Amino acid sequence: MLSLRIIIVAVCALIMNFSYQKAFASDNGVIKLEVPDAEAVGMGEAFTGDADRPSAVYYNPAGITQMVSAAVSAGITFLQPQIEYKSPTGSTIEMIRDDYIFPHIYVTTPVIKDKFYIGVGENSDFGAGNDWAANSPIGFTSNYMVKDSIENKDYMLVAAYKLNDQWSFGAGAIDDDSKVEDYKLINQLDGNLANALLKANDNAWGFNLAALFTLNNQNQFGLSYKSPIHHTYSGTLYLQNLDNGPLGLQSAFGGTSASTKAVQKFTLPQSVTLGYSLKPTSKWKINFDLEWTDWSNTKNEITSFPNATPGQLTLLGLDDPTQPRDWTSVWSESFGAEYAITDKFRIRGGYSHHQSPIPKATIDTQFFDSDSNSYTAGIGYNITKNITIDIAYVADFYVTRNVVNTVGNAFPISANLNGKYKEFVNLGTATLTYKY
Repeated sequence: MLSLRIIIVAVCALIMNFSYQKAFASDNGVIKLEVPDAEAVGMGEAFTGDADRPSAVYYNPAGITQMVSAAVSAGITFLQPQIEYKSPTGSTIEMIRDDYIFPHIYVTTPVIKDKFYIGVGENSDFGAGNDWAANSPIGFTSNYMVKDSIENKDYMLVAAYKLNDQWSFGAGAIDDDSKVEDYKLINQLDGNLANALLKANDNAWGFNLAALFTLNNQNQFGLSYKSPIHHTYSGTLYLQNLDNGPLGLQSAFGGTSASTKAVQKFTLPQSVTLGYSLKPTSKWKINFDLEWTDWSNTKNEITSFPNATPGQLTLLGLDDPTQPRDWTSVWSESFGAEYAITDKFRIRGGYSHHQSPIPKATIDTQFFDSDSNSYTAGIGYNITKNITIDIAYVADFYVTRNVVNTVGNAFPISANLNGKYKEFVNLGTATLTYKY
């Protein structure tokens, strides 16, 4: 037990000190990630009914009762989005191809063997990042997002109880540490652009509940619920390069640069996932997941600046703190299979389909998500009796969206956001697992 405690302390220290780049959305809905484990990703992320490895901390906490001994999984994910906007006149803008890297790590252990288990973990369940070129046509970028990020680190503590050979139940707490950065260019109506950078952070809590039902050696079902997480970000809006053109921003703020307090509210959605795992033979495993994600609470994004005057906010086009979103609840379906070629080597493949919660009427340069179809492939190899490595790749194809809306018709200048948005994401992930 002492050595296990040391391992857990070391892992938690690693989690707390690991610095990583912002994550980018690549899954069910606009900023949902769900890439926490290479084995699961290789099977189309269908893992709720399987959940037989440490990443069950995330997918289905009830599943950690299947771990007969303590285990540790750690890995890293690399993600590269390719996004293109084509205006109604035919001009094309490609988003800068940033690379995004983020880790995942889980520890599980039995406390009372065959009865009570605990687990801890860290990953990024949500995140987003956009990086439009600053020299993009002014009608596209002015007064709308040029560069932004939502960075989330989720710390999980779960416990599970095995009622009998068929039923296990789990529950846990989720600590979501989040920060946002939004960078805009503001047209001052004289050919000069001012810079507006909002930086804010928040820490909020949620919880999850889960169940696992084993019908027999071939059939198993899983159910997982995650609660909403309500964020109230607090930070600062920084303004630079203000001048005294037609808007008179320099006079309004008393200089060429200024800052003011910012408060932003945003809720991460609740979700329910039902999973089924079929093991028809000792070599085959086939998984299915059906997930409902409730983005319907995201009717508005509310950002306020309590210390700024009404006149200052009007000049910046920020006098209305409410930005309509009108997102909807969505479904995703995932399917995956694994085949054991030998006792040590396994191959995997999968597919997932995700609906977008964003209607065309509220798409802008920050959130332009669309329905997606993901194709996955992966391998697993037992390096030793105790050590396993898993590697997976995802090709994520987003449906091209032809957007016509009035989001850009805002003071002080009309920014035409209409056009076609195309998106493709490359994703690779690897996980190393050690079982004691």
